[in-house]
Amino acid sequence: MKNIGLAFFLFLFTGSVAVSQGIDFQHISYEEALQEAQKQDKLIFIDFYTVWCGPCKALAKGPFLDEKLGAYYNENFINIKLDAEKEGREAARKYGVNAYPTLMYINGQGKMVYKATGSRDVKGLIASGKKAILSTNDEYSLEKLKELLPQKQNDEKFLKIYFQKMIEYGANPTEGIEAWLKVQTEIKESDVDMMEFLMDNQRYLLVGGKAEQIIQENYEEYWDIATRAEESTLENFKYKMAENTKSYAYYNKSPEAMRRFITAWKKLPEKKNWMGGEMKSGNLMDYELDYLLLSKDIEAYKEQAAIYLDSIVSAKPIEQIKKEDKAYYEDYKANRYAPSIIGNATLAKLKQGKEAREQVASITKTGAYYLKHIEKAKEYKRLTAWINYGSRLLPEDYRMDNLMALALYKQGKKKKAITFKEAALAKLPERDKRRRSIQEELDKMKNGEKL
Repeated sequence: MKNIGLAFFLFLFTGSVAVSQGIDFQHISYEEALQEAQKQDKLIFIDFYTVWCGPCKALAKGPFLDEKLGAYYNENFINIKLDAEKEGREAARKYGVNAYPTLMYINGQGKMVYKATGSRDVKGLIASGKKAILSTNDEYSLEKLKELLPQKQNDEKFLKIYFQKMIEYGANPTEGIEAWLKVQTEIKESDVDMMEFLMDNQRYLLVGGKAEQIIQENYEEYWDIATRAEESTLENFKYKMAENTKSYAYYNKSPEAMRRFITAWKKLPEKKNWMGGEMKSGNLMDYELDYLLLSKDIEAYKEQAAIYLDSIVSAKPIEQIKKEDKAYYEDYKANRYAPSIIGNATLAKLKQGKEAREQVASITKTGAYYLKHIEKAKEYKRLTAWINYGSRLLPEDYRMDNLMALALYKQGKKKKAITFKEAALAKLPERDKRRRSIQEELDKMKNGEKL
């Protein structure tokens, strides 16, 4: 009798787990999911996550376990999870995933039909699923919109539908907004409605387009009608559009957009944001080098990269940099530091050294790209000199050891490469999210695999 009771209890327990399991994420590859989607005539739901992403973990432990959500998603989608830094790296690159979590809905032909980023509750996830399904039957599906856009550049009605639908589908509406602004007759450009439209959509606007032209031509009128809060937005429009254009250039691998950004960036005055940071971030040489990479002019890139890093190494003695960095840190601590999350983080970085950190960051980024395209002994010798300089600037920083390991491994010096890779790993805290990729590369080195 006791055994019967125990069996009944176990049946109830396991049954309740099965019923309330939430979304059933299948342990199949992206390619296998595509095959299943075609067989079952369903969309694929992909949860792009990373192991270090807090909101990703919250979704996995919360909404994804909901019984109602599970019932809806298990019936309507092929559900898979992809680590965007591991087995899902190629798929993430294909769909331009650069925020986590990214929740994506794909059809059996591999076309994205809907996308959402960030955390969602159960209600929001069900709403996203319904929008994804509706979009496939919509006259203006995401795929159809992109197909029609080149033919509809003078169709005001279509272009408005296009950019509104793109926003609804979680896709970039920039091209549609710019095309619509060129032909629209709905709003007078000097009216408050146009100013508000541009402000509402400011994260999609680029330099060199119709939106920038409208703002420039109507700036005084907008200033007269703007509220206090809108005045601040208006003042910072050119910074926001420049930043948008830079992001657009990187995402779309567009040298033309990068050149427009650089031209605009050079004209921007130095300005602090409300947190005390620089509105005009970065430096010109880094951007010019990025332009050469996007243009695929590798020989010019190598030449300019070498000139740039040589100039960094020869500009000042290391002791002078450390002395100046210490003085800057002491001045900030005494006169500008205010205890807060941002203030504390800034203070910690400045303690390492403002200029030292900037130079090591430049050597890390530029040196890594330089390494990809070199073969000659004299080029490796030059790279080694830059790395050694960076190591003396910030001995406790892992990046120079890591770059040296990659350079040695590419030259076939496996044992030395492993030593430097282990040194880089040892300099990172146990819970640092960067440890995973370093460890994976270290394991590949030990196994003699290609990185």
